[in-house]
Amino acid sequence: MSSNQIPLIQAKTRDDNTHCPTCGMAVRVIRRITGEADHYEAIRIGEDVAKTLAPQDPKVAKKLRKERKGKKTVALVGLSPSSCSLAPFDDEDVEIWCLNESHAFPQWLKRWDRWFQIHDTVSWHRYIAKRDVRGHADWLKQKHHADNLRPIRPPTRWEKFKRLFNRAERDHYKTQEEEKLKPIYMQYWHPEVPGSVGYPLNEVQKRVFRNKFWRGEYKYTKYFTSTFAYMAGIAELEDFERVEIYGFEMADELEYLTQKACAEFWIGYLMGKGVEIYTPENCQLLWSWLYGGAEQGRGW
Repeated sequence: MSSNQIPLIQAKTRDDNTHCPTCGMAVRVIRRITGEADHYEAIRIGEDVAKTLAPQDPKVAKKLRKERKGKKTVALVGLSPSSCSLAPFDDEDVEIWCLNESHAFPQWLKRWDRWFQIHDTVSWHRYIAKRDVRGHADWLKQKHHADNLRPIRPPTRWEKFKRLFNRAERDHYKTQEEEKLKPIYMQYWHPEVPGSVGYPLNEVQKRVFRNKFWRGEYKYTKYFTSTFAYMAGIAELEDFERVEIYGFEMADELEYLTQKACAEFWIGYLMGKGVEIYTPENCQLLWSWLYGGAEQGRGW
């Protein structure tokens, strides 16, 4: 066998932009000089990765519209390129919830109803955020108006009481309501972010865990290891009947170890409450080989 390297050519057309079948990352096909595919190469930062992402297949979209008809539905949209662009952006009856820096990719993110930025202030204040996104803090500080603002959970009696003694907070939420600003969930309401809404952690925590889980003498716990968990918590709090999940895989080492189990807990919790869950066909959440091997499942 010759030790000479096989001559390769780099794809120059968009037809060779695709997705890695393993991780879903946007890649380009590198071909041999004969035209045969040789391997994948990650599309470099600075190139328009978002343009390589395909929208939802029309046949699938039609089927999903039928399945969700008459059901209060939300789509939780992450940033995994395997399926983030498949969310039902064209179906106005579905709420679209997004997170973090995905506003930087309008090529596929056509609209949104609620946003989640749960990281601390130091994190979202960085000028260059994750994925080489610039100006994320400036985007958060803008006023994002809604032509048809969807109702969100009203403030609790305790929240109303607190606002009586905090004029800045009271005026903040009053302006939101008057100007119909889209909500941006954060750890706390933030004066720099006009759309910021303090995440109702205690309310979600008590509803899900109180008197249901004991850790020693403690009657409930806090189990939120990713933004996905916070999004699922609001879906539970507001009694959504169907949750569709796009752009979440929890497939890399960090997410798999610290976030995947929690995400699957929340999916299981919602299912136990009677909520329908949909994921794209190749989503890695709630997926594994049958324990015990293929032989064990022959008769099932």
